[in-house]
Amino acid sequence: MGRVSDPRAFVCHHPSMNPKVVEPVKEKLFVKELVEKDYDAEVLKATEPVALDFYSADSAPCATLAPRYGAVAEKFDGKIKFYKILRGANEALAKQLNVTASPTLLFFKNGKELGERLSGDDIKRTSLKASVEALLK
Repeated sequence: MGRVSDPRAFVCHHPSMNPKVVEPVKEKLFVKELVEKDYDAEVLKATEPVALDFYSADSAPCATLAPRYGAVAEKFDGKIKFYKILRGANEALAKQLNVTASPTLLFFKNGKELGERLSGDDIKRTSLKASVEALLK
């Protein structure tokens, strides 16, 4: 594979895809990884609204969602905190929140879950953006 002009680009070796260059990964720049022990401080006690993505590392739908989630995170940077949490490594929290599938997106404002969860194989960017915009109302 040749040189990539954007140093933020990376090579994707997801099993469901042929290796290819994915241009810049906004998810890596605007979305923070969260672990269970930080959930209360970063989500429930947050002063800003929070979007939380429960994902699985080996999930094709999660890989498809990642750049969409990153793009929306970039658009709302500074207004809403965007986190992702590995569901399999944080099973107790997933169980506590009744998250049984990946990806599942939850939205919080003032420490309370707000709005409808988004889950499934094909979460549209428009649906995600609408849910995030609702947090700002």
